[in-house]
This record gives sequence, C-alpha cells and structure tokens, in this order.
Amino acid sequence: MRKLLGIRIIEIGVISLISLGLVFGLVKIVEAPFKEFFQYLTGDSNNEEIKPNGSLATPDKRAIEFIFGGDVMLSRQVNSRMVKYNDFNWPFLKIANFLRAADLTVVNLESPFILANDYNVPTGSFMFKANPRALDGLILAGIDIVSLANNHTLNQGEKGLKETFKILTEKGIKYLGAGNSEEEARRGEVIEIYGDKFSFLSYAYPDDNSVATNNRAGIATMDIEKMTEDVKREIDKGNKVIVIMHAGTEYVTKPNWQQKDFARASIDAGVEAVIGHHPHWPQTFEFYKNKPIIYSLGNLVFDQMWSLETQEGLLAKMTWRDGWEKIELVPIKIYDYGQPEIIIDEKERLNIFKKIGAPDNGIILKI
Repeated sequence: MRKLLGIRIIEIGVISLISLGLVFGLVKIVEAPFKEFFQYLTGDSNNEEIKPNGSLATPDKRAIEFIFGGDVMLSRQVNSRMVKYNDFNWPFLKIANFLRAADLTVVNLESPFILANDYNVPTGSFMFKANPRALDGLILAGIDIVSLANNHTLNQGEKGLKETFKILTEKGIKYLGAGNSEEEARRGEVIEIYGDKFSFLSYAYPDDNSVATNNRAGIATMDIEKMTEDVKREIDKGNKVIVIMHAGTEYVTKPNWQQKDFARASIDAGVEAVIGHHPHWPQTFEFYKNKPIIYSLGNLVFDQMWSLETQEGLLAKMTWRDGWEKIELVPIKIYDYGQPEIIIDEKERLNIFKKIGAPDNGIILKI
C-alpha cells in the first residue's frame, strides 16, 4: 500500500512539473512579442547579434538606403523636350518613385541653372545652361544633393555658378564640390540619418580656371594631398565620409590611372566609398581594402542618343547598417533624348552587367 502510495505521489509530482513547464513556456511565448513591443516603445533593447564582419549590431538599428546616380544634364536637347512636352518633370517621370524611396539620393549635375531669357543650346554645343524650372524634376525625384565638381559647372562663368548656388539653395537642394572659394568648394556636406552622420566630398579632374581659389569661385580639384586633409577633418568630427569623383577617359568601360590613384588614396584616407562619373559609360568597380569604388555610373539624364553605351547608365542602391550591408547596381536606359527608365529586359540587363564585370543580379555586395 505504501509502495503504491509512493508511486502515486511521484506520478503527481512529475505531472505537476510538466504542467509548470508548459505554463512557463506559454507565458514566455505570450510575453515575447509584448516585451519586444515594450522595448520598441522605450528604445530599451539589449538584444545584440554578431555581424559577419565580427562587429556587434542591434537588430532594431535602422538600415540607411542611399541611391547614387550619374550625369544629369538638363540643357540642349533635354531642355527642348521639356519645352516641347510643356513638362519640366519629364526627364524624371519614369524613375522618380524609385529615386525618392531612398533615405538620400545624390546625382551629378552637369548643367548650371541660370536666370536667362533664352535657354536654347544648339546640338553640338557644350556650353550648357539650364532653366530653373527644370528643378521641378529634381524635386519630384527626391534628389537631396547634387555634385557640382565637374567640367560643365562653369559653362556660364562665375556669374552662372553663383546663380546656381542661389537657385539650388532656394529650392532646398544641397550642393557640394563647388563654392565661392576653395575652402567652400572643399567643404563636407554633412547629413545625419538615424543617428549616423555622413559627410560628402566631391572632386573633379580639371586643373584650369574652373578650379576654386581663395579669390575665385569654382570647383574642388582632384588633389590627393588636399583631399586627404579634407577627409581627416571630417573623420575627426565623427563623420563617415563618402567621396564623389568626376574623372576618367570618356567612352570606355575601364578606369584610367588617375581614377584608380585618386579613389584608392581616398580609401587609404578613411572614406567608406567612392562613387564616380564623367566617362558617360558605366565602368567597372572594385573593392579596395573592403571598401567599394564604383568608377562610373554613366549617364542618368542626357541627350547622347548616338550610341547604346551613352544611353545606358547605372543607379547604385547602397544599404548601410554599421557598414555597407548591400550594394546593388540598377541599370537604366535613356529614351527620347533625355528620359531614363529602369531596364527590365533581362537580356539588356545582363549585357550591361557583363561589360562591367557585375553578377547577373547586379548585387555586388550582400552581408
């Protein structure tokens, strides 16, 4: 009898322990989403995970998405089309949604904005001037920053450059790579996103009267020593630095020595990425010291319809979360002398990727 009673007590104890375990497990299951929700509301989360590069990252840290585009020229035949269609949003209509979805969108502006009575620029001329009404398209596309360090920024002289500064500022679009002095041209444009501060610097190859001095407005030139000083200054402020580079041989798919030397020196100085344009064709890319260098994105809005390669371009969609998490190259093609579309035809996409050595899906980095 005692033996049976002992067995019965053990059975009851085992059942009780199992029941308590089930109840405890159920409580944890129910508690988890409420706990996460509470942590989300209060910002008090100690959950951490190890990233593939060995650093710690909080799962709830927001990813930052950048989109970089190539050369945007709003003069010549592009202007003629905007006038013809009576629509100054026209160049960006088919890519605006994609561009403005990013946290920050940056392009290279190849044509100064000026106040004038006549914006006609004949085919074959390289002295560009853009109607300020064309800013409507930049705003529609959510373009936040334009780089002015290029060989067309001073097409309308210092007067045109200063009018460009004023017009862009009035519309809330930031610019870099040019200024009323060398110090201004070499300044970093700092943007804070989700607690991270990024400083953008922009440089171009010209070594002539378009280069800013202490007494003359102009652009920042590709001087490695000065660039290194600029990068150090921005890093010392706690900023992460991205360099925009306008250089290279036109109409080729491979970078020249000048692009390589300057881009790699930028990485050596401590920048997180180098984004290039000027050759009017998409070019190859590389990872130097595990940092991306995209040598040329090609054209984004341009009227160079005389070859397939000048109609093609790339958008660089780059995701940052304590480092570059994903970089995707998105091919575009320009139609009707100035209106780009994202390429969906698989054969065309693969053809562009093959030329620049990118994988078939365009994703050149994924962590």
